Amino acid sequence: MMYTARSFIGTFLALCLIAKVTAFGVIPRTNSAAPSSTTRLHFFGGLSNAFKNDDGLGKPQNAGLKNGPKYNDNVTVNGKKVEGAVAGQKLTAVANKVRVKIPVNCQKGDCGTCTVKLNGRQVKACSTPLPTGKAKIETL
Repeated sequence: MMYTARSFIGTFLALCLIAKVTAFGVIPRTNSAAPSSTTRLHFFGGLSNAFKNDDGLGKPQNAGLKNGPKYNDNVTVNGKKVEGAVAGQKLTAVANKVRVKIPVNCQKGDCGTCTVKLNGRQVKACSTPLPTGKAKIETL
């Protein structure tokens, strides 16, 4: 006799209901005369302590940047002053803050589509990080 997946699942569910077994243990009886007890198979019982904090690790450390990000308040894009520019951001992200779109194709600096002037020098905006000092960005 050949079983399909649907008939196999139906047969399995029927057997589970007959035996009153769930995937994680036995369903307790609801008869008030019989004592109520449950049996658990403890599939995940070995992992009960896996997510507890380990006291031997020491004091928790700050996972973020030390002293926060370095903001550069001396940035302009096409004459517009940029607020909240972070040193190290790509120039395309800095220009987006003042809604100046810089066309980008490859995101690696290979194609030259994103070429802009940074303090008078031509650079690729998709791969050049924002410096910490004065930054005057002009699109071409």
